[in-house]
Amino acid sequence: MQMHSIFIEEIERLKRLLIGMGMNHDDGEDILQDVYLEAMQRPPKYGNPEEKARWLMRVTVNKCTLLFRQRRLNTRVEKEFLQQSAEYEKIQLSPDCDVITNEETQAIKNCLNGMDESLKVPLVMKYFCGLNASQISDTLKLKSGTVRKRLFQGRVILAEMLSKKGIEP
Repeated sequence: MQMHSIFIEEIERLKRLLIGMGMNHDDGEDILQDVYLEAMQRPPKYGNPEEKARWLMRVTVNKCTLLFRQRRLNTRVEKEFLQQSAEYEKIQLSPDCDVITNEETQAIKNCLNGMDESLKVPLVMKYFCGLNASQISDTLKLKSGTVRKRLFQGRVILAEMLSKKGIEP
């Protein structure tokens, strides 16, 4: 299977990953374009389409991380955060989110943005992309036990942050 067709198949999952990582619409499109170009110019040497899909997710996470680091260096994080928060209100995460109120959704996104990336990335991959711990461990090249521990720690921290905001997890 060619990288182009795998990218097209995985585009919705990659978009959910970007939203969960805290990217606004424009940055998300830029990152998807960079990921696509990298996939076309330097495709992975894996033969299995499933491994290529994991490679796409790993590259997407790396591009998000790089963008966050660049923003931190430029000390524009606060301004960007406010812009992203305003744009988040326009973005629907998934049909399941209709049950959650906008206030709760915004609180969850704010809490995720405040989390350490080592905990945020596995949470986003599990709950926004629907991957299990084994798939996340393959994608991030971590041990399965490490992923499960980070998911647990991330859920505990997220629950604490939400309860401080008056939202019952």
